[in-house]
Amino acid sequence: MRVLASAPAKIILFGEHSVVYGKPAIAAAIDLRTYVRAEFNDSGRIKIEARDIKTPGLIVSFSEDSIYFESDYGKAAEVLGYVRQAIELVKEEADKNGTGITVSITSQIPVGAGLGSSAAVAVATIGAVSKLLGLELTNEEVGRLGHRVELLVQGASSGIDPTVSAIGGFIHYEKGKFEHLPFMELPIVVGYTGSSGSTKELVAMVRENYEEMPGIFEPVLNSMGRLVERAKEVIISDIDRELKFQTLGKFMNINHGLLDALGVSTKKLSELVYAARVAGALGAKITGAGGGGCMYALSPGKQREVATAITIAGGTPMITKISREGLRIEEVLP
Repeated sequence: MRVLASAPAKIILFGEHSVVYGKPAIAAAIDLRTYVRAEFNDSGRIKIEARDIKTPGLIVSFSEDSIYFESDYGKAAEVLGYVRQAIELVKEEADKNGTGITVSITSQIPVGAGLGSSAAVAVATIGAVSKLLGLELTNEEVGRLGHRVELLVQGASSGIDPTVSAIGGFIHYEKGKFEHLPFMELPIVVGYTGSSGSTKELVAMVRENYEEMPGIFEPVLNSMGRLVERAKEVIISDIDRELKFQTLGKFMNINHGLLDALGVSTKKLSELVYAARVAGALGAKITGAGGGGCMYALSPGKQREVATAITIAGGTPMITKISREGLRIEEVLP
């Protein structure tokens, strides 16, 4: 038996960094996906084939305390911890600990770009392996298992990434609570700088500045929190779609300015943001921790022009849209 499952990437629409201080955030699944194929093997081991995860491939087998490298091309190893932990958690849930399982991964999501590639691979793995083992899980349950994977691998996680990847659409997050918002189309272009900042270091830098100048930083964080609530109102309202786009675009531009004030933007990120706006995007901002990684631009009717502008500014564009679906079982073969 073979099962193919997929899970989407995510962007933070509004509220990165301020969410650390108890403010709300809105995240959304986007239509870039990671695919995981799972099947049984006779070795009793977990075997992972990372054939294409936007970095060179790697095939590894685990058995007890030994690791068997069948081929090693390096950086793809970053995802192994998430995949292995996801498989082991599902085997535990299904009470099938001695079962040999091979998973093969292909992905459209760049690793380390701040688009939730680790959560997507964990969610897709949980989806494929649970189906293979006959464990019926809802997408919400898969999201919760994905959160456990992140806690085990990273030591800390808000759960935003695996929740969004598992259930898709728009998610409002505040102090550990998730709310699924109504779906709306957003034609966007993601621009990747080609480098990534350390989330841990950037969060620590903002914390240090906040503690040094609370009277200056607190109003910025409060404004970001209020902006998220205004954006939520727009998403759930029944106003004209064009007006929704224009309003959300303005909010994106304001949010980018506030993130810049926190010191988490970079010259490259800002170049991509302003190139997108000049090319006709209604709004553009950082998504994620900053210091590199990605920005995104709301570009109705202008996605190609914005993608070209991002390329000229030295970024890698990805034309995409919000993904209504989260985890998806693509096929089950005998």
